[in-house]
Amino acid sequence: MFRISMGKRLLGVSVIALALGASSVQAATVKVAVAANFLAPLNALVTAYKAAGRSYSSSTFTVTSGATGDLAAAISGAVTSGGSTPYDLLFAADDTTPASLASTLSSYGVVQTPYFYAQGKLVLWSKYGPDVSTAGYAGFPSPAGYAYANGQVAIANPSTAPYGTAAQQVMARVTGITYPGGSYDAKFSQYSTITATYNAVNASTGTTSYPNLGFVAKSLLCDASTGAIRSPLTGTYFEYTPSSVDGGAPHDRLLQNAVAIRGRSGASDAAVDDFSAYVQTAAAKTIIQSYCYLTTTS
Repeated sequence: MFRISMGKRLLGVSVIALALGASSVQAATVKVAVAANFLAPLNALVTAYKAAGRSYSSSTFTVTSGATGDLAAAISGAVTSGGSTPYDLLFAADDTTPASLASTLSSYGVVQTPYFYAQGKLVLWSKYGPDVSTAGYAGFPSPAGYAYANGQVAIANPSTAPYGTAAQQVMARVTGITYPGGSYDAKFSQYSTITATYNAVNASTGTTSYPNLGFVAKSLLCDASTGAIRSPLTGTYFEYTPSSVDGGAPHDRLLQNAVAIRGRSGASDAAVDDFSAYVQTAAAKTIIQSYCYLTTTS
C-alpha cells in the first residue's frame, strides 16, 4: 500500500510540474504595423524572440508594412469610429506619429507610452545617375539649370513617409529646392513608402532608365551580416549626418518610436508588452544595429 500511495504521490507531483512548465510558455496573437524601412529588422526580431524562450515566445505574429502615416490613420480611424485598433503595436519611422496618436486618442485610453527603438539614416543613392559621393550640395549634385530628366529622382511621399519628409528637408535646406510645389516637381517620381522608393531605383537598368537616383533608407542598402552598406553596391551613395537640432541642415534626426495600442479583440496585453520589452534588450539592439540603424538618440 505504501508503494502504491507513494507512486500516486509522485505521479501527482509530475503532473503538477508539467502543468507549471506549460503555463510558463504561453501563446497569443500579436498584430504589428511597421514602417516600411523597418520590415526586415522587425522580421528578424520576431524570429529571435520566438527562439528566445520567453513567456510568450510561442505567440503568432502578423506583420503589416506600410507608410507610417497610413498605418497611424488606420489605427486612429478604427478607434474613433467606435471600433478597436487593427494593430497591437505600431513601429513608426518617426517619433512624432506615436506621440500624436497618444494625444489625439487620449480620451479612449488605448494608446500606451511610446518608446524609442531605433534611429534611421537617410542615403542618396545614384544607381546609374550622377556621381553623388563627392557632390557639393550634401550629396545632391548641383541643381543649377535643373539638368535632370523628368522623373529621375525618386522620393517617398513626404505627407505619409518620414524618410520622404527628411528628403524634402534636404532639398529645401541644402539645395534650396521646394518640393512639392516648386519648379523642380517634374524631376521627381514619388512613391508611397521608402521601400517602394528603393525598389524603383533598384529597378533602373541604365543611365536613361528612370528613376536612377533617389533618397532611400540606409537599412535598405545594408548587409545585415556586416552592419554596413552592402558591397559591391552598383553606383554611388551619400549618407547624411542629421542635424542635432530640429530645423537644421541637412535634415532632422530620424528617431523611430514604437507604441502599443490596447483594445483589439483577442489580443494579449502581456504578450504585446513582453515583445516590447524584448525589443529594448541588448540582444535585440544588436540585431537592429546589424541593419545599419543606431540604437541611441545621439
